[in-house]
Amino acid sequence: MTNTLSIIIAAALVNNVLLIQFLGVSSLFYGTRRLGSAVEFALFNFLVLFFCSLANSILYRYLLVPLHLEFLRLLTFVAVSALFATWLLRQLERRLPLSARQQGLLIFLSGGNSAVLGTTLLSISASQSIVDSTAYSFGAALGYSLLIVGFAALRSRIQSADIPKPFQGSAIALVTAGLVAISLLGFAGLT
Repeated sequence: MTNTLSIIIAAALVNNVLLIQFLGVSSLFYGTRRLGSAVEFALFNFLVLFFCSLANSILYRYLLVPLHLEFLRLLTFVAVSALFATWLLRQLERRLPLSARQQGLLIFLSGGNSAVLGTTLLSISASQSIVDSTAYSFGAALGYSLLIVGFAALRSRIQSADIPKPFQGSAIALVTAGLVAISLLGFAGLT
């Protein structure tokens, strides 16, 4: 149990997909400014990242490796991720049609996001069991989603802040991302 918790904390904080591994960083800066929409987007990405990474790990271990088809892993991962994201998008459109239209391209691009593929590749190369792979996928999805929501809240706060002219816009976002990345590395002693 402590090993699983250690893997989740390491994946969410120390080896964060967005700021430490630099996978899917565009989602962090392109994300919505409204906190409610950011939470929906983060939840969608959590589901896609977690379930696709887990499904891809299972397919890799129990189908591709026994059949010696490891060379098809990237193609398989992209197909599974795109199919799951499309299915989830259809479910979202039925239940929340206005939200799905507002999120638009952001949600559609989640299926082919480099964070989804990168998390799967990191998961299959680092973990020895499906339990470890599940823990890593959960931690990576959790860290990704928390940062999306955190940066949306930060962007709304920055709009009302008195920021010097040279740091306004993208500059303050990059400086903030750098500071958050440094602070995440401070959690390295926990794992």
